[in-house]
Amino acid sequence: MDFSRITQQQNVYYLTPENPEFSTYYLAVREKEQRILTDYDVRQLPYIKRDEWEYREKSTERFIQYVSDKNTSLDILEIGCGNGWFSNKIAEISKENNVIGLDVNRDELEQAARIFRANNLRFVYADIFEVSNMFEGKFDIVTLNGAVQYFEDFKALMMLLESFLKPKGEIHIIDSPFYKTSEITAAKDRTKTYYTEIGVPKMAENYFHHNEKLVTNFDTLYKYKQNIIHKILGKKDSPFSWYVFKN
Repeated sequence: MDFSRITQQQNVYYLTPENPEFSTYYLAVREKEQRILTDYDVRQLPYIKRDEWEYREKSTERFIQYVSDKNTSLDILEIGCGNGWFSNKIAEISKENNVIGLDVNRDELEQAARIFRANNLRFVYADIFEVSNMFEGKFDIVTLNGAVQYFEDFKALMMLLESFLKPKGEIHIIDSPFYKTSEITAAKDRTKTYYTEIGVPKMAENYFHHNEKLVTNFDTLYKYKQNIIHKILGKKDSPFSWYVFKN
């Protein structure tokens, strides 16, 4: 993609006007949870021994190996890249890959662009529902890593992302929760209670609980299973399955 004519601030490219509402709530939650990371910590991700990161090491390594095994240059888009650590990991696989990390959180995007600099990596601010013409047919792989829960309409999201794919392109959903039908009501109640208790109740309106039936037709490259042996040995892995849609 040609970025030469796109508005740029602090090495972040702006494709759509800013709408700070979601990021205001998101960052407020992160601050309450004491999970706003320093530049040093972001550079170490996912290999830091705190919060959820011990569980995300394996899922990151699996995806890196998957992309490496393709052994060809790829155009890759990460939706919801946050502070850019995962986009950077993908860009490091090969200088021949072109990677775009996209988000609507200005603060984290600026942190990403400050920390991670490479000729094959760009960080972009955009509402993806407003850039369909620009992204149509551009990507071999689109990833959502711990981000799908921030989109209300899963089917509309997938329809849009399918339009972003080249022939034989893929959508990867990693470290993202899906729920059995019987679990959704209780999960919504827990979410509402949690965000209310930490003082950011509005965030509950921006967190969505998707039914696992929505990914029935996706390939499953990793399926989470509770393993008593791993628990005894202290081995940690992602509690979420890895789903792939192939064009």
